[in-house]
Amino acid sequence: MLRALLGLVLGAGVLSGTVMAATPSPVEQPHKSWAQVLMQTEQRISQNLVTEADRTRFAAEQARANGILAGAPVVDGLYRSDRLMSDFGSTEMQLGVRLPLRRFGQSDAWRSLAEQSALNARTRTEANRLVLLGELRQMAWGWRQAEVELATAKERNRIMQRDLAAVTKQFKHGEAAEVDRMSVESRALAVQEAVTAAQMQLDTIQTRWQQLTGTRQLPIDLGQVTSTEQALLNNPELNTPDGLLAQQPLLRQMASEVGMSTARIEAERAAGAGAPEIGLGVKRDRGDRGIPYDNSLQLTLSIPFGGQKYRDPALAEMAQQRAMAQVALIKNTQQILGEVMALRQRIAAWPSRLAQLDRRAALSEKTLALKQKALRLGELDWTSLLVFERDTAEARLQARLAHIAYRADQSSLKQTLGLMPAAE
Repeated sequence: MLRALLGLVLGAGVLSGTVMAATPSPVEQPHKSWAQVLMQTEQRISQNLVTEADRTRFAAEQARANGILAGAPVVDGLYRSDRLMSDFGSTEMQLGVRLPLRRFGQSDAWRSLAEQSALNARTRTEANRLVLLGELRQMAWGWRQAEVELATAKERNRIMQRDLAAVTKQFKHGEAAEVDRMSVESRALAVQEAVTAAQMQLDTIQTRWQQLTGTRQLPIDLGQVTSTEQALLNNPELNTPDGLLAQQPLLRQMASEVGMSTARIEAERAAGAGAPEIGLGVKRDRGDRGIPYDNSLQLTLSIPFGGQKYRDPALAEMAQQRAMAQVALIKNTQQILGEVMALRQRIAAWPSRLAQLDRRAALSEKTLALKQKALRLGELDWTSLLVFERDTAEARLQARLAHIAYRADQSSLKQTLGLMPAAE
């Protein structure tokens, strides 16, 4: 009777669409949200080091753009004497400084490069967070699936152990052959191995999760879709390249790389053949010993010209890198759009499939309850009942895994569209 009530309770859980967990464990009481788990994980792996490096890079480029010169000043010094072998001869001393000047438009090009660097830093941070979140999402749903598989394996093991006990009893009374008992024992050992494998799989995922996140608990909002997220999921603009590009952090980061390549090309073009230099110096010399020194002030101007053929290879390489980044952006945009459409189709098809699997599990539960009643009335033997119990366990597993897969697909759609958990 207790077994029949247990079967009806399990069937009701499948019909309600809830994912029934495995044996009670500490991980069944999560208390942290996705945003908290993600922030804690970022701190554990020191992902902020990349952000700090990007900020340092932006500060350096911004300081260069706000400067005056095109490069570091150059100090020139000269001392010449003809008095190497005697006390007679001329002497010359010279000291000067050269200041590299910026070309027209070079300051604006460097400012644009600094602004693009800041944008690149922001998009890289968002993209790195999305990639990390994707790893955590995949691990979390693997955890849920492992729990269901372990619970089902334990249920099958219970059935097989009772099956083995029944056939052993029949063998002792001469109602079953030795080969039948050995066959059932072999299947029981295989089921026990499945329990061990399922437990190892769950333990492995839990260990990996704890090592990465620092907690043994899954997020409390795992599988939940907020109203804001639902509005974004239903937004038709996300089915277009432009709308997806405005939302998806990975694509935004790739687009910023294209912009970065363009900014580098403009900065290289603005640099021209080289920086003009203005020089200021003083000179002191005399013709021979005893002659008074002559002091003079020097002003020089150096203007490089030509040299285009020496700059073309660098510009061509930058243009090539930009073209490759543009092609990669277009390709990945189309691929992600294809994944989004495929996930939407799968999610749309899930409700009818879940209804069928739930109905099958419910019918199996009802059939099992009737067969258990027939057993108590002596109208059915244990061997026949065990077949129905195995079929019911399989139907439960398929329904539970389907509900997990449905919610995992919803999570995958959020991941593909680049939806991040709300900050707290």
